[in-house]
Amino acid sequence: MFCRLALILIAVISAFILSTTASPNEASGIVTRVVDGDTFEVQGFGLVSLAGVTSPEMGTYAGSYARDFTDTHLLNTQVFLDIDESAAKRDDGSIPCLVYLSGSSGLPNLKKCFNEMIVDAGYAVANKT
Repeated sequence: MFCRLALILIAVISAFILSTTASPNEASGIVTRVVDGDTFEVQGFGLVSLAGVTSPEMGTYAGSYARDFTDTHLLNTQVFLDIDESAAKRDDGSIPCLVYLSGSSGLPNLKKCFNEMIVDAGYAVANKT
């Protein structure tokens, strides 16, 4: 039952992300620090949180694995941010964004949304909307 629900949530967030008009050129920069699985710092922008995604808290094994996943994929990497205008800045000061990785051309690769990647890998869950 849990697996079925997880697959449905993944499908819903994937459809939402793909159906919205992505604008990953709102901001970009290099990830300089990873706080946890869904929060990190981007040079010249500040603290970013993954929009629509929640990872386990630090202090747990799952939280450490989620942080390691984000660290491996994002630290010292160019990212492109699509700021979630409908979401408020979080209590920790982070700004919710859809995060896209750079393609081989150096431009945003709309097929490599990190928000989807971390959920698909099982290190985070899609928030219910």
